[in-house]
Amino acid sequence: MTVTLTPKEIEELRARLEAKGFEFRPLAYAHFQARGPGVVVSAYKSGKVVVQGALAAQILGEVPAPALSGPVVGSDESGKGDYFGPLVVAAVVVKPGQENALRDAGVRDSKEMSDGTALRAAMAVRRLPHAVRVLMPPEYNARHEAEKNVALFLATLHAETVAEALRGTGATRVVIDQFTFAERLEEALLRAGVRLPVEIRPRAEDNPAVAAASVLARAEFLLGLRELGNEHGVELPKGAGPPVEAVARRLYQEGGRGALEAVAKIHFKTTLKVTRNLF
Repeated sequence: MTVTLTPKEIEELRARLEAKGFEFRPLAYAHFQARGPGVVVSAYKSGKVVVQGALAAQILGEVPAPALSGPVVGSDESGKGDYFGPLVVAAVVVKPGQENALRDAGVRDSKEMSDGTALRAAMAVRRLPHAVRVLMPPEYNARHEAEKNVALFLATLHAETVAEALRGTGATRVVIDQFTFAERLEEALLRAGVRLPVEIRPRAEDNPAVAAASVLARAEFLLGLRELGNEHGVELPKGAGPPVEAVARRLYQEGGRGALEAVAKIHFKTTLKVTRNLF
């Protein structure tokens, strides 16, 4: 489990660990590494704190969530790198005072969460103002065929989702996990009527609003993947590795290109591997 803390919060964490009798060791590029029964805490100079072990959740539960200075709308996406299933963009508005409740519900960067944990944490996120855009494979494939660039229509999806989520919330700024050139996202936000200050950066999930959006997008992707699998009578794996290729090959053998277009992002190299034809 990982959180990002200020220097003051790292010092406070160190004091609490010292009081618990943790053993401290030096670690490259870190303020410290502390070891206790069932847990290892590594506090890096970048501000990232990594907690490993069975008691990780208990240790992180003692760390205050990053505080917000005002209502923030955060957005993130899921499914972009998965051959099967939809592309999902989610935006969530988080107000000051809601950070710890989200943390207690298990909300953090969804890449660090199991599927079940993300689905459960998303229940808490849905209580907040939010918006979701889901492109199932047929619509995704049509958009890609028309625009030839995922980043182009993904920027539009982020902008539309942010614009819908922030209506009437009093949000004062936007934070987006960077996936393309910032200028492209800023232009899309302006076209969608969003006139708030915008922060676009990598690893933005350390912001509670982006973490919440990350969890919601992941949950909606998992639900969409399951829905597609049930509809077509096949279990669709995540990602784009050998298990995905095996299922895709079977679908192609049984139903041709149309069977893939119904459940997959057809421009992926996986299609070429499976069909051995360049479409």
